[in-house]
Amino acid sequence: MDERLANAENKAMKPLISTYVSLLLLGFAGGSYGQSFEGTKPLAEYGDNVSGFPDYQRDEYISSWIDEDGDCQNLRHGMLILHSQREVTFTNSNRCAVTEGLWLDPYLGKLITMASDLDVDHVIPLAYVHANGGADWSISNKQRFVVDETNLLLVDDGENQSKGAKGPSEYLPRKEFQCAYAQIWQLVATKYELEVPHTDSRVLLNISTECSGL
Repeated sequence: MDERLANAENKAMKPLISTYVSLLLLGFAGGSYGQSFEGTKPLAEYGDNVSGFPDYQRDEYISSWIDEDGDCQNLRHGMLILHSQREVTFTNSNRCAVTEGLWLDPYLGKLITMASDLDVDHVIPLAYVHANGGADWSISNKQRFVVDETNLLLVDDGENQSKGAKGPSEYLPRKEFQCAYAQIWQLVATKYELEVPHTDSRVLLNISTECSGL
């Protein structure tokens, strides 16, 4: 592996590992699955495959990334700043919107320098959530799920579109990231008591079993 890519990957994995530890302490890991706006890029998941989810309305979950602390940098741009492996540049002196930096796409394992080439991906997609328990949630719970950074990753926009609303039985990232990917799925599914179908839970269990032997 290229040394720069390896270093970037090591740095990028640290926030994920920290998240896992935090969730473990909160009791979300393990066990079985339970029964002001601004942006320079449209929302991620253009590839939501909603053909099998006729009652899914994305606007019930999110219409734009929020700027919770009112600093003009919405959640997307806050993540771009946080996860860049070098100092980012902005569109103007207001420093609201990121244009360039250096990010590792965990799904493909490639380095990306243009913010416009990245999506904020919901690891467990919103349409999938809706079909597996989320449809019965209140609007406030749907909106809370959308901004839970445990379930968010910066990934190549084309790869995100290809992933769409697929579960693990239909989509997996590169082999080197599958252990972390399965962990995220398991933690988020348990936290939100999602009803993960057998075909997907079996894939996750197989990955977890393989990873536990590493």
